[in-house]
Amino acid sequence: MMRPEDGAYLAGLRSATTTVLAETIGPGPVALLDAPNQRNVGDSLIWAGELAYLRRLGIEIRHVSDLRGYLAADVRAAMPTGTILIHGGGNFGDLWLGHQEHRERIVQDFPGHKIVQLPQSVWFRSERRAAEADRIIGAHRDFTLLVRDTPSQARAAEQLPSVRAAYCHDMALGWEPPFFDQLAGSTRRMLVLARADKENASGLQDVAPDWAPGLVADRTDWRPDTAADWRHRAARLVATLSHQRARVGRRMPLPALGAANKPVAAALAAINTVNIDSGVLLFAPARGAVVDRLHAHVMATLLGIEHILLDNSYGKLRAIYDDYTGKFSTAHQVSGLDEARELATRLWGT
Repeated sequence: MMRPEDGAYLAGLRSATTTVLAETIGPGPVALLDAPNQRNVGDSLIWAGELAYLRRLGIEIRHVSDLRGYLAADVRAAMPTGTILIHGGGNFGDLWLGHQEHRERIVQDFPGHKIVQLPQSVWFRSERRAAEADRIIGAHRDFTLLVRDTPSQARAAEQLPSVRAAYCHDMALGWEPPFFDQLAGSTRRMLVLARADKENASGLQDVAPDWAPGLVADRTDWRPDTAADWRHRAARLVATLSHQRARVGRRMPLPALGAANKPVAAALAAINTVNIDSGVLLFAPARGAVVDRLHAHVMATLLGIEHILLDNSYGKLRAIYDDYTGKFSTAHQVSGLDEARELATRLWGT
C-alpha cells in the first residue's frame, strides 16, 4: 500500500497531468491509436493510465486500433472530426522504428485532424532519421508532441525544431492499482525484473539467485503468468481475426461501444488486462525489487513496494526519476550492480 505522503504527491502529479491533457486535447471525441497488442506489461500500464485520464476528463473514445489493425478509412468513418491520440511510451525515435513509421503514416493520413502524441521519451540515434521525422511531422498543421522528461524535451527542441512539444508526466501514473496484499512477510525473495532486449544496459539479466547475501534473487522479465496465458492467446486470436479485413479488403461490422469499435476494443482490453495482472502477481510475494524497466519502477511505486532501479541504454529511467518519480519514498536509483546489491542487502537482507 502506498504511504500517505506518496499518495499526496501522486495526486499532485495526476492533477498536473490532467490539466495538460485538458488543454492539449480539448473537447470532443477522440481516436486512440497504436494500442499495445503484445506482452510488454509497461505498455499495458501506460494504456491503462491513458484510459483512466480520459475517463476523468469525460472524453469519449470513438475508435481504437493497434499498429497491425490500423485502417485510415475506419478512423475517418468513426472520426470525421475530432482529435487523434497516439499511444505514449518510449518509442518516439529510431530505436523501435515500426512505431515511429506508424505515427508518421498517421500524420500523413490525417493532415486535417488535430493529432496529439501522448507522452513519450524521444531518442534518435540517427540525425538523418530525426530530420526525416521532423520533416514529416513538422508539416502537419496541428500536431502536438507530449514529452515525459526533461532530456527528451531538450532532444525534441534540437532534433525536431518544426514540431510543437509540451511537457507531460508519464501516463502510467494514472493507473489505479487494485487492492494489493503484499505476501512478503518473512520471505527472502527479491524480485529482479531485468530487461533482455536492445535497451538492456544494467547487467541485471545475468545475476544469479545468490547475488545478494541473505536474499534469493528471483530473476525474470515481463511475462504473463501461466494461469492467464490461455486468455492472452485467445484475446490475441480475436484481435488477429479483426485484422484480417485489412488484408482482404472486407469490412467487419463493428457494433458501438459508445461509438467505438467494440470487438477490437474488447480484445485489446483483454490483452492489456492480462499483462497488468501478470505484473502485479510478480510483485506480490517479493520483499523488494531491483528493476531496470521504467514501468516496473512505476508499478512498484504505485503498489507501494520498495525497490531499486538501474538505468536502460539511453538514460530513460534516470530522466524520469530525476524529474518526478524520485520523490516517491519507495524508489531508490543506483548507478551500477555493486551499488544495487549493497543497497538490497541493507534494505531486505536482514
